[in-house]
Amino acid sequence: MRECEITHRVPVMDRRTFFSSGLLGAVAMGVASIGAGVGKEDISSTANPKILNYHPDMKYRPMGNTGISVSEISLGGLVMAESVHRYAIEHGVNLVHVAWDYLGGQAIKTLGAGLRSMRDRIYIALKDDYPSIDEALRVLNTDHVDFLMFNRHWAFSATDAKIAETFEKLKNQGKVRFAGLTTHGMVKNTTGAGLRSGFYNVVMPVLNQPNLEAMVEELRLAQQRGVGVMAMKTMKGLKGLDSEVAYLKKLLSNPAVTTVTKGIGSFDMFDAYLDALKQPLTGAEDRALNRYAQVNRCNNCMLCDQCKQACPLGVEVSTVLRCKDYYYEQMGDVQTALRTYRDIPLDRVGSEACCLCKKCEPACPNGIAIVERLVAARKLFTIMA
Repeated sequence: MRECEITHRVPVMDRRTFFSSGLLGAVAMGVASIGAGVGKEDISSTANPKILNYHPDMKYRPMGNTGISVSEISLGGLVMAESVHRYAIEHGVNLVHVAWDYLGGQAIKTLGAGLRSMRDRIYIALKDDYPSIDEALRVLNTDHVDFLMFNRHWAFSATDAKIAETFEKLKNQGKVRFAGLTTHGMVKNTTGAGLRSGFYNVVMPVLNQPNLEAMVEELRLAQQRGVGVMAMKTMKGLKGLDSEVAYLKKLLSNPAVTTVTKGIGSFDMFDAYLDALKQPLTGAEDRALNRYAQVNRCNNCMLCDQCKQACPLGVEVSTVLRCKDYYYEQMGDVQTALRTYRDIPLDRVGSEACCLCKKCEPACPNGIAIVERLVAARKLFTIMA
């Protein structure tokens, strides 16, 4: 859907109404239409014409200089609870991020099935190996995606001239609208390089607590240059919904952050996140977050890859830790964890030699016991294999 087209304003609907209206049952059957039977003639004429899928309970921010506004909460693809996602869209979420490999490929299929009835109410950010974009569009039941997210993990690769060439070709074909950069490696440096290139409309960095502290300069640069920021992998290390809600408020207190992309697996989680948008971060919450961040710093990887640069063998430390700590333990996505781990060359996953070397550990700004965790990951994934 293009920005000049009509937007939808959704009637206020709490969870009880959502269930009693029969929407959830219809979703399970795959036949629910967005709006619970509300036809186009019933769409409120008071909808904000500049905001897609406007809902009064949701808050929206400009996505940099793109001319569109997105919901402060957006949906990630590693958790694809279809009923919860539809409930979130009913409450004004208008951006979903997805990739081919999430949940072993099931996430993009589930989203595609749902898009048959709601494509005109959401923007899609697709992390894709662009030669396969035609297949992705087919699965997603759409003719274009709004943001094509180039996945790069080195500063030099974020500025590869082939990216602009490929993007312009796809844009001219009407398959993509805006260019984005997402990264899991050398996050600070790669994001900074992408911002300084002047090419990207949006960046998607890992913004857990240590990275939020480390990337003050990059976030300021994004705001100065009119580049949107989709914060991802934000809740790593936090325990409990109260802590997550507090950190959501802290992230959104930064004017550079456009939206927080999160896999939301329950109605309670979404309701808590939505309610948090109406509340400022309190001093007590901020102090608690700061104390927690300091105490748990040694358990929270920033994906800065300083460890990899110090390793004589170039072990893919951050990728190994991401497989175990994030995909496997936090998200419970065994498929993605195992597949990503298997994609790492065997000589780059670490070995017994790491126990004698340990050059990576002094390089870690968070003091993570890297070798111990590499060994644990190797044992875990060897058993699973």
